[in-house]
Amino acid sequence: MMVRTLKVKSKSEYLKYLDTVSKINDTGVIFDVKDDKLVSLVSSLDSTLILHSEYKSDFKFNTTLNIPDVKKLRHVLDTIEEETLEININSNNLEYNGNGVKFKYHLYEEGFITKPNINLDKINGFKFDISFNLNKATVQRLFKGSTFASETNKIYFYTEGKTLMAELTDRARHNTDNFTLSLGEVDFSLEPTAINLDNVRLLSLLNDDIRVKMNTEYGVVVFDIEENNIKLRYIISALTQ
Repeated sequence: MMVRTLKVKSKSEYLKYLDTVSKINDTGVIFDVKDDKLVSLVSSLDSTLILHSEYKSDFKFNTTLNIPDVKKLRHVLDTIEEETLEININSNNLEYNGNGVKFKYHLYEEGFITKPNINLDKINGFKFDISFNLNKATVQRLFKGSTFASETNKIYFYTEGKTLMAELTDRARHNTDNFTLSLGEVDFSLEPTAINLDNVRLLSLLNDDIRVKMNTEYGVVVFDIEENNIKLRYIISALTQ
């Protein structure tokens, strides 16, 4: 295999991308290099959250990187002071040598890592009947409210009239403390739809533009987040009430 070079224009942005992936799964991740993008598909341990992520750069080739430990790779890259990186891809390792830093990071063999069993094309082809925006400040207020509604790990989205609500509670239990935020007026009606708050905590809140989409028939909730060269799609399974 000839040596190929992974050119990264912004180390800080690339590390942010690796941090995002490692929050979901940091051991055994497949990164596909194709169409000038680094693409990964990872799932949480209980498979209730899937992350499809893309990092765009000037990659002029196609290959697959089987990374054993994303956090370990992220930490060694952080020792490099330069903002632009050129990492050599060999048959079984990544290699860097420049400006006083040198390392070789060995990759897993092809087939050692199993990708999440999900039909991404099917998910992307869903008709989402509910769509709304969230901002970072609102999500952070919900996290603060969860310290009060600490008996539950569920967040419900629903409408009251024309107002969209987010409520931390557990409707399957009695006498549970709850915390509710009004998210503004909407033009749709939504019956209470619950997701696991721990999955929401795993979102990388890169900026204020968080697009939420729901397919209520299949109980699928999608969070789309973009910032510069990073594109994230979180796919979360809705809970039973």
